[in-house]
Amino acid sequence: MERGLLPAPGASAGRWKRWVYGAAAVAAATALGVTSLGGGGEVRRPGPAGSGLGAQLVALRGGNDLVRAGRAQVGREPALYPTAYGRLESSVGGSVPPVRSASLARLVREDAMDTPAWRSYYVCLALDGDDRTAASVVDRAGLRPRAEREALGYLRAPDRADDLPTSLMTRAAFLRALDCLGRSGEVPRAALDRLAADTARADQPAPVLYAVEALRAVGVRASPDRVLRDAGSRSPVDCAAPEPVQRAALTLLSGRLDGATRACLVPALRDPDPQTRWLVRRALTRDGAALPPPAGRVGADGLVARTPVQMGTLSATYDAARALAAGGRTAEVPGWLVTGLRRLGSEGGLDPADRVLLAMTCHRLSLECGPGAEQGAEEAAALAVPGRLTPGNRRSWYGVMSARAEFGLGCRPTVVDLPENDPDRIGVAAVLGEAGCTEQAAELTEGTDLVGLARRALRDGDLVRASDAVQAALAAGVTVPQEFWDGLPAQLKRHRDARYPDLYAEAPGGAAAADATRAAYHLLA
Repeated sequence: MERGLLPAPGASAGRWKRWVYGAAAVAAATALGVTSLGGGGEVRRPGPAGSGLGAQLVALRGGNDLVRAGRAQVGREPALYPTAYGRLESSVGGSVPPVRSASLARLVREDAMDTPAWRSYYVCLALDGDDRTAASVVDRAGLRPRAEREALGYLRAPDRADDLPTSLMTRAAFLRALDCLGRSGEVPRAALDRLAADTARADQPAPVLYAVEALRAVGVRASPDRVLRDAGSRSPVDCAAPEPVQRAALTLLSGRLDGATRACLVPALRDPDPQTRWLVRRALTRDGAALPPPAGRVGADGLVARTPVQMGTLSATYDAARALAAGGRTAEVPGWLVTGLRRLGSEGGLDPADRVLLAMTCHRLSLECGPGAEQGAEEAAALAVPGRLTPGNRRSWYGVMSARAEFGLGCRPTVVDLPENDPDRIGVAAVLGEAGCTEQAAELTEGTDLVGLARRALRDGDLVRASDAVQAALAAGVTVPQEFWDGLPAQLKRHRDARYPDLYAEAPGGAAAADATRAAYHLLA
């Protein structure tokens, strides 16, 4: 959802953390603005605010009727993901301007949303067919050693918490990156055979296509057995399902493009996601018919700007749902958001991670969102808690623990052993407390001045970190003094969006952001 087909594998742990922190563990106690903490007696918190929150969320409305991460309009400046897939899109049946290595390396360094291996993969796609230059760009960006370690590590030992489509997509991308960087020979043959076996049993065409092509490039044959078998048993073409990216991938795997499939695919040539447009263009070339010009435009420097369509994400929508719930405003969920969530819940083809997050959002808002959300709730209950939190599984660990917290599934044993200077320590304690692991949260933060940390964050204008520290304090049973709560409204006033004062910005004077709004309402609740 975040970015078409590939958000979850490429997302950093930080992107997941932003929507898991909160105060659900104390929500009932704080509903009336009164909390009893750590033996320090009752304190009165500022209380519900934001009478216009539901209406003002329109400032964060995305083109897909979900909530965007921030009000600031994403400009038309170049970015790494659209450059990778936009160049591929334009190369189908045409040529693209050469890319300037220095400019591409700058994009790679500035992309803080993706891990080194994913960034290297995008570079290799952007320079498709020129692996030597791609490797040089990755070197120039200072990513190569980290990218190679990450990719080799995942291929040797995939994250067991990842569902099959995510694991398949990630391994295919990382194998492609390693081949591009000249290191595919270091991938164990057993890892390649496992990838080929998983390709045969997977049922989503797009991950299967990428795996088949990545394995073929290193001399390993993989057969999309289940995808092709399922395709043969499908009922007559219905353009509503599967979604265009999966339909295009199935067309490429099967080698068949009939008139009904073409009619379903042609509208997707204007899809806001360049990855979808690229696969659709590839599929539509099967019958040799003329295609309209690509929707994306490659600049003279070879780079591609972000799409001007501002799309919402499920993670930002969950932040908004948490803000509404913390402010006691769930009865004021805007109609457009209800429509967007229910539309998503009625569509097929959602990734399991998206279904779980959809279910969490609808649960927080007490909405019925259709079969997709119902399935997501069942999948959330079945998620296995990782036995230990490690650098390699932080994203999935946060996802599992936050899902358990949302649905009140209780604490499950998980080993957390982080150094004192780990920047994630406070957030880990917060989500542990929210999931009911309060003793573990207290142990993890023992000796840390959480209230002082929250004060410093507020003074420095870091609203999200301040909220994280307070939620960790609440989870650990630390007494938060009355004078802290009394001073909150004035501190938060600096973060109010000038045009939409019931929304909050991450830093004073900035534009509203979903995670900052969630953080503010949890502080005020």
